Amino acid sequence: MSVTRLVLAALLLAASSGAQTPNPLPPPARTEWRPQGCRAVSPATSPFASRNAWRTLHSDERNSDEVEVAYAPRFHAGWVAEADTWNPTGPVFDSAGNLYFAPYQSREGVAMISLDAQTGARRWAVPAPPGTPVGGAPLVLQDPDSPGSEILYQARHDRALAVRTDGSVVWEVATGVAGPIQGGGFGANYHPGADAIVGLTRDGYLYALDRRSGAPLLATPFQLPGEPAPPGPPSTTPAAVVACAQEQLEQFFDLGGAPLSLVIDVLLGNGVEVANYFSVDAASGRMWVAATAPDAEDGAVDGVSQLGALYGLDLVPTGGGWQIIEACHRSFTGGSASTPALSADGGRIYVGDNVGNLFALERDCRIAWSVALGSQITGSIGVASDNGEIYASTGGSIFQVIDQGSSGTIAWSADLASLYTLPAGQIVANQTIVGIGANAVSFQAGAALPLGANRLTITTGVGLLDRRSGAVRSFSPGLEESVAVMSTGPDGALYMGHSPLRRLFAYCIAELGLLPLAIEPPIGGIRKWEPLRLDYQLRDAVCAAADRTANAAANRRACPDSASADIAQARVLVAQGRRAAATAVADGNLSASEQMRLERRLARIDRRLADGRFPVRLLASCCRRAERAVANDP
Repeated sequence: MSVTRLVLAALLLAASSGAQTPNPLPPPARTEWRPQGCRAVSPATSPFASRNAWRTLHSDERNSDEVEVAYAPRFHAGWVAEADTWNPTGPVFDSAGNLYFAPYQSREGVAMISLDAQTGARRWAVPAPPGTPVGGAPLVLQDPDSPGSEILYQARHDRALAVRTDGSVVWEVATGVAGPIQGGGFGANYHPGADAIVGLTRDGYLYALDRRSGAPLLATPFQLPGEPAPPGPPSTTPAAVVACAQEQLEQFFDLGGAPLSLVIDVLLGNGVEVANYFSVDAASGRMWVAATAPDAEDGAVDGVSQLGALYGLDLVPTGGGWQIIEACHRSFTGGSASTPALSADGGRIYVGDNVGNLFALERDCRIAWSVALGSQITGSIGVASDNGEIYASTGGSIFQVIDQGSSGTIAWSADLASLYTLPAGQIVANQTIVGIGANAVSFQAGAALPLGANRLTITTGVGLLDRRSGAVRSFSPGLEESVAVMSTGPDGALYMGHSPLRRLFAYCIAELGLLPLAIEPPIGGIRKWEPLRLDYQLRDAVCAAADRTANAAANRRACPDSASADIAQARVLVAQGRRAAATAVADGNLSASEQMRLERRLARIDRRLADGRFPVRLLASCCRRAERAVANDP
C-alpha cells in the first residue's frame, strides 16, 4: 500500500465522507428454498453433540460451516464481552448454549474462556502463561463415559488439554512437537477410528492423543513433507501507519516484541507451512490438510515451497501403536487459500486456491472439477448437506456453486453492493466466510476503502442471504470485523470473535489525517448478534421442519438414511420453534393463546417424529399458522 494510493483515496473521499448507513430492507418473507431429493449423510456415528451449533472452528469435523437450526431472520448488535481480547477464531458452544473461546496471546494469561450465552458474563477461565500463543478454537465432544456430559479439547503447538464444561481440567499434556512455538495452532479435531484428539501446527506437525487420557498415540509427531512458503512482499505502508496499527493491536494481545508484519504473514500464509485448519472424514478416518507441497515439486530444492498442496493422510494402527501415512496429495499453483471442507459422506473435498479457483477432489486426490470465481477465495468453503450446494466467499461476493458430479456450476453470486449507498471511493466488501442454516446463509459485509489489492474495513454488519436466489434477506449494522468465522449458537444467533486488522489500518490512516473520515476505534472481544422478532424465527423454524418432513416422506424408500437425517433435523427445528414461540410471547410479538395452540400441535408433531412417522400435513398446517401470526402482527 503506497503513499500515492493513500493520497489518491483521500482525494476521492475529500468531498464525500458521509456515514455508512445500510439501505433499508422489507421484513423477510418465508424463503422459497427447499431441500430436494436425497441429502448427503455420513455413515459414521459421531461423538459430536447435536449439530445445532458450532462445535469447532468450522462447525464440525468436516468443516462444513453448516448447522441444522434456522437463523433468526433479523438481528441486532448485542453484548460485547472480554473486549480486551483479540480473537482470530470464533466461539464454540456446548449443548446448554454456553460459549468457549481461546483468545490469541492473552495479556491476562488465559488459554480458554467460557461465557454465559445470555449475558456474556465470564463463567470461568483456564490459565496459561501471559503471551501464550493460543488462538485455536476449542473442540466440543460428548463424553461417552458420562452420558449427558461434554468435554472441550484444545490443541496448541506445545500443549494440549481437555476441560469439562464446569472448567475443571481432565488432562493437560505436552504434544511432543519440538522447536520454537509457532503460533497457537488452529484447533483440535477428532479421529473416530483411533478415538483420538488430533492437532496441527503451523510448522507442519500432526500429533494424535488418546481422547480419554491425552497419552500420545504416535511415537513422534508426523511431519508434513513441505517447506515454508515464500515470505511476503515488502510492505509499502507508511511507517507512521504501521506504528499506529502495532500500538492499537498491542491493546489486545502480547506481540512479545514481534513486528505486526508477522501476524499478517501468518494470516496470509507467508513464510509458514500450514495456514489453515484441517478436516476429518468421520467414515474413513482420512484427514485432509492444506499445506505447502514438497520442496522439489516447484522445480528447485531450496528450502522454500512455491506450491501448495492438499494431503490425504491416514492414521493407521501398527503393532502396539499408530502411525500416519500419506495416501495421496495434490499440488496447486499459488497454494490453497482455504481449509479443506468435506461433503457429509466424505466423498468430495473442496478447496480454493490463491487465484480464484474452487476445486472439488475425489478421495484419491484426483480433481473432479474446478470453477473459476474471478478473484481469490477467502477462507473455508461452506458445504451444505442438500442439493449439492457449495458456498465460496471472495472479497467482493459470495457464490453458490452446485456440485453436479462431473462438473460444478455457479448458481448465483450475491449482490452485496446493494447493502449500502456509499460515498465515492468506498465499496462494499465481504468480510468472512458464510454459515449455512436451514433457512438462509449468514454473512458479514461492510463499507471499505479499496487501496490497491487491500480492502480496509470502515464498518460492518451481518446479514442473511436466501439460499435459492442469493438475495439479501436481512442486514443489521455493526462495527467490528473478524478475520475468520462467524459462529452460530443453538438459539440461531450469530457470535463473532473480534479480530480487527483491516479496520485497524483504516482507523490509523484516518487518525493520522491521511483520510477525511471519522472511524471508530477498534474493539476486541466476542459479540453476540441477538435475534430480533422471534415470531419470524418461529415461522422459519416450523416451515423448515415442514419442508424437511415432506422431503423425508417423498424419499423414504429411495434413501432411508437421508429420510432419517431429515426427520432428525425436523425435530431440532420443531424444538427451536417451540423455544422461539415462548420468547416471542415474552417480547410481545405473539399472543399467549396463539403460542399455546402452536405448542400443543408442535408437541404432538415431535412425538410423531420421534416415533418415525411423517406428520406432513400437520406440519404444513403449523407452518401456515406461523405465517399468519407474522402477517397479522402490526
